[in-house]
Amino acid sequence: MSTLMTPAMTLAADSAPAPTSAGTPTGLPVGLTAADADRIAAAISAARTESTRTVYVGAWRQWERWCASRSITPLPGDPVALWRCGAYLTERAASGIAMATLDLSCTAIRHVHRMHGLEDPVASETVRQVRLGLRRTYGSAPRRLAHPLTVTEIRQIVASIGGSTPIGTRDAAIILLGFASALRRSELTALTLADIEAKPAGLLLTVGQSKTDQEGHGQVVGVAHGSHALTDPVAALAAWQAMRGSEPGALFTRIWGSRVSLEPLSGHVVAWMLRARAQAAGLAAERITAHSLRAGHATTAALAGVRLDRIAAQTRHRDISVLITRYIRPLEALAMTSSRDLGL
Repeated sequence: MSTLMTPAMTLAADSAPAPTSAGTPTGLPVGLTAADADRIAAAISAARTESTRTVYVGAWRQWERWCASRSITPLPGDPVALWRCGAYLTERAASGIAMATLDLSCTAIRHVHRMHGLEDPVASETVRQVRLGLRRTYGSAPRRLAHPLTVTEIRQIVASIGGSTPIGTRDAAIILLGFASALRRSELTALTLADIEAKPAGLLLTVGQSKTDQEGHGQVVGVAHGSHALTDPVAALAAWQAMRGSEPGALFTRIWGSRVSLEPLSGHVVAWMLRARAQAAGLAAERITAHSLRAGHATTAALAGVRLDRIAAQTRHRDISVLITRYIRPLEALAMTSSRDLGL
């Protein structure tokens, strides 16, 4: 196939079932209807978030392009597949692609093969050894981590926005709420007006679904009032809500000219906006991404001496080792280094 097949396409044998004279769709197991297939497909689709499915499609298409350049089929389902997969991984690693990206490619390749009922080439011992060797050769640490924004940098960015235009008010609210809440960008853009509850001490944000809560049980995140008018996330959000209006729907919406719409923002818009605002404020923005808000919260809290359990409760990290490895240990390395005592 030239595209990532959906579960519905697999159930329908690559084509929409045509009704028979008896009214039963063809191309489906006996006793199943097209409605059954649609419901099953919807349930399977819901097993992964929309962002995950989008990432899978992108990774699969990269694999397809590589296969096309070699004049081979991307979905062979035969013993030769594992050698093709190994060649793909080694070539991309040699070109500088990070191991995390290659791992994602393997996940997408595995997913599509399994959805077609084919043997998973990634599970073979050959590919496993290739991946192990690449880790030892190139390392598995992320090549470029997002720059964790500091409070000083946040203040510099927000101050440069200035004015009270709808887009400026919205962007300031996104930046301040994103930093204060430590939400992921997908969680920020998924917030609706109904998810915001004002309290005397600040705000309660209900996160309906997230990376660590994919079954949608819901998580509540608190945001306190700021100590400074310029960087108070609660006041910034109130100013935006006054411009947005009270109509139900997405909290952060697109703006056309000076007109505030009800069309929700995407995570890509948040990432682009933050980088553009950082550049306009005079910051080096090469490593500033939407994750810089979340990373900045964790790093700033650690520097302030906040206990690790409190930081983890706010960021909702399931694996506390991620907090330790990415935020705590780098700070400890600078605080504990003996190099300052060498007299250099």
